[in-house]
Amino acid sequence: MTSRTDHQPYVQAVVTEVAGIGLTVTGHAVSARPPAVRKAVITLAPPDSGPYADEDDDLELVWDEAYGWVLYLPAEAGASDWFMGEDLVPAPARVARWADMVLANPGLTPSKEGGPQRLPESDDEAFEARLAAFVASA
Repeated sequence: MTSRTDHQPYVQAVVTEVAGIGLTVTGHAVSARPPAVRKAVITLAPPDSGPYADEDDDLELVWDEAYGWVLYLPAEAGASDWFMGEDLVPAPARVARWADMVLANPGLTPSKEGGPQRLPESDDEAFEARLAAFVASA
């Protein structure tokens, strides 16, 4: 069985990139150490301009090993889930640009439909190696 890689270094790299493009990170948390599903939450202050500038509550950028990145945004009926899709471990700079783009233009990004991209209990050496690359650079 493949050993599970700590996802904290990857999440920290994303936090650094998100803050670097000008979004305000108010906190982040990494949870679910093995054997539970690996997950992280990056809390963002509402942006200074755009459709979400007047929000009272912080926004959440969430990652887990089954669905990848999702941005939970306020909507009339609760929250709107904007899935990044395409890749479970995209480059941190790409995550930051995507989050910024969704916050500025939520109508331009289609949300993901369907189930998870991988099962958390999968024995997936390639996935673990992608996370491990961030451990080595931390």
